Amino acid sequence: MKKIYIYLFLISSYFGLSQTVSVNTTTYTVTQLIQDVLIDSPCALVSNFTSSPTCGIGYFQYTGSNFDFSSGVILRNGTAVSSAGSYTGNVMSSTCSSSGDAQLLAISNANGNTGSINDVTFVQFDFTPLTNRFSFNYVFASNEYGAFQCGYSDVFAFILTDLTTGISTNLAVIPDTTTPVSVTTIRNNAFNGDCASVNPSLFDTYNVGNPSTIMNMRGYTVPLTAFADVIPNRNYRIKLAIGDYIDSQYDSAVFIEAGSFNVGLAQIEYPFGVGIVTDDMTESNGFALCPGQTKLINSGLNPADYTFVWSLNNNVIVGETGATLLVDAPGNYCVQANNLTGASCTQTDCIVVEYLPGINLNPNPEDLYSCNYNFNLNDNITSILGGLSPAEYDVYFFASEADALAGAPQLSSNFTATQITTPIYVRVENFSTPCPALTQFDAIVNTVLPSAAISGTITVPLGSTAVISFTGTPNATVLYNINGGVSQTILLDAAGNAALTTPVLTVSTTYNIIGVFDNNCSVNLSGNAVITVTNDPTATISANTICSGETGTL
Repeated sequence: MKKIYIYLFLISSYFGLSQTVSVNTTTYTVTQLIQDVLIDSPCALVSNFTSSPTCGIGYFQYTGSNFDFSSGVILRNGTAVSSAGSYTGNVMSSTCSSSGDAQLLAISNANGNTGSINDVTFVQFDFTPLTNRFSFNYVFASNEYGAFQCGYSDVFAFILTDLTTGISTNLAVIPDTTTPVSVTTIRNNAFNGDCASVNPSLFDTYNVGNPSTIMNMRGYTVPLTAFADVIPNRNYRIKLAIGDYIDSQYDSAVFIEAGSFNVGLAQIEYPFGVGIVTDDMTESNGFALCPGQTKLINSGLNPADYTFVWSLNNNVIVGETGATLLVDAPGNYCVQANNLTGASCTQTDCIVVEYLPGINLNPNPEDLYSCNYNFNLNDNITSILGGLSPAEYDVYFFASEADALAGAPQLSSNFTATQITTPIYVRVENFSTPCPALTQFDAIVNTVLPSAAISGTITVPLGSTAVISFTGTPNATVLYNINGGVSQTILLDAAGNAALTTPVLTVSTTYNIIGVFDNNCSVNLSGNAVITVTNDPTATISANTICSGETGTL
């Protein structure tokens, strides 16, 4: 089942209280906590439950929007209920068990600690996975954060033992390492400057001095994922344990997400951040996709052990019979998985996918030209944005589509090309739209500059006009003057043609061609057409613009 996040407004003190974690140790037995809360699967094969005193083991719930888990199991090396409610600074230390633990002590010693492990809380059980990989999500919290994060380290572990080989592995480690999670391996020196930060991106919230808190613990990490590759239908044992280091002061706790302990559960999941997420991809919970984005979702089950049927909005997706599915459109996606080995059962899980609105850019902005290899990419912003206001959008330039998607590294707007044609990729952002938009244009270096040549004399009647026709580079601009006067321009059309009709002629007139401009490239020329006024018939003169290296005559 998908978790439902209920967003409540703080309209009364009653609702304000509902925004904190609640904990109780009486609603469920330890067996029920494992079978009905952590695993919650009709196909699970779980047995042989043992645990420490239950005062350190509880069921937690949260109905607000500031914590990633809505419910689950809490283990604390002290009284579990002391973690409930907003942060008060009270009951930072408590005692529930007087026991130590040899496995936790070995992990603590391997991490450089030499003191004893006390007040241990643990849950242990056997299970038989129906898939080749199992995982669960958790958050580590500790009252050692802040004042004691530099030198003290309570220990917790998720110890998985293969009952066939006898090999044990701790799964409560920093992602992509074998380093155990603790206050000394995940900390931020913003809360204690006496020691350096370690994996600060994995630390979430420090509650001391925080006016809005959701649990009575000094600090806690981001959601993390414990996982292991396993052999389907083989027997394993796992121990979830936490203990105090040296003394029983300043407790720590671990929150394990309900339903995330997957030993053969059809549960649609996908990577997000440092862990596996099973939430709907909706705008309200922050997981909605951007236009054009795809996401690979996974049933979490081994295709060797299951057959799969995927559907979108209750319609079977033809040809999609694997354990994964690439999502590329909004809707309600479901998977039906039928187990072929071990426990015989059929499971179904669904996920809602939403897409966010995007930014409507010009999909084909104009290319940018230069007479040399230097460009000001900002000159193309108007064309990129189309009708959008440049004051409301940030425009960034990149050398590849991958860089534009990642947002780095950026190109300087004062860009120097190293080739004749350079693709420029554009990323546009707006503070009110969470999804950036991408487009692309080319920066093109002109290698052949436009030129022009004109010469000749024509005679026209007194009081008449003359027509001068120009042909040359399409869309080029011809700059000229009459008798050395104010400069004027003629724009050639897409076919490279334009015509100039002279005013009524009263004297001999010289039309001087100053230059031809094409995409900001220009060449200065000397040339003229002399018009002599007589009583002879009207005549027409033509002027040609030509490319560098060519010749032309009137």
